[in-house]
Amino acid sequence: MGVPQELNEAVGWYDAPEADYAVIGDPVAHSLSPRMHVAAYRELGLDLRYLAVRVRAGSVGKALEHLRGLGYKGANVTLPHKEEAIGWLETCDDFARRVRAVNTIRLEDRYGFNTDAPGFLQTLDLLNLSSNTPALVLGAGGAARAVVAALADEGHPMRVWSRTRERAERMLEEIEVDAFVLDAPELTEAGLIVNATSATLAGEPLPISWEHVMPGAVAYDLAYGVRGRFLLDAEAHGLRTVDGLGMLVMQGALSFEWWLDQAAPHQAMWEAVR
Repeated sequence: MGVPQELNEAVGWYDAPEADYAVIGDPVAHSLSPRMHVAAYRELGLDLRYLAVRVRAGSVGKALEHLRGLGYKGANVTLPHKEEAIGWLETCDDFARRVRAVNTIRLEDRYGFNTDAPGFLQTLDLLNLSSNTPALVLGAGGAARAVVAALADEGHPMRVWSRTRERAERMLEEIEVDAFVLDAPELTEAGLIVNATSATLAGEPLPISWEHVMPGAVAYDLAYGVRGRFLLDAEAHGLRTVDGLGMLVMQGALSFEWWLDQAAPHQAMWEAVR
């Protein structure tokens, strides 16, 4: 069955029609979350709607309150709102509180959850990386916070880089992770390089030299839908490459199960976004 055209478009939060669930972000029209969740609803015979809703920075609280008033039950949160959204919540799970970033919200009681970390770790399991594989994470936003904390908790030696060094240092202090902050991305000691910046979606290059990488290293871009410079350059230099599609499905399935208290149809969700 085809996907309705409305699922490929984003609406402003102030123009949002009545629905049940949404993903909020900016940009958000590219999001495959509506396709994935609607496919799950159809597979299970659920009469529910899920939309992409565009929200500008600084308006997240107003937007979530508005959606709640329209009867929305939950919202996923994507770039760049994972940190701002946590300020609207009444409470959240321990991991979200620690990393100060949330990607799944139950609107009725303003409760937040972070499914990014377990979703990311589930995809790592498929790569057969040992827990002592040294990692380099690029970025210091909401997704980076979840990834850095998750990798550190699994025992990976950690280094991070951000365009703003102070932001990376503040991130590590707040999430209580011991890691080196680099002035420039240095790949010589990284078996896993994770791009958690918005560079791919923005079409921007990263200041990376791929000349000296570890044999068998993995380049993982959390973005999906666009094979940007990060993965293209990594592939050209012989690295294994992974985009964020698997993480999208894994975290989306966890959101589905948390909201609806029933098993997510993983196969239907995968088929909807491939």
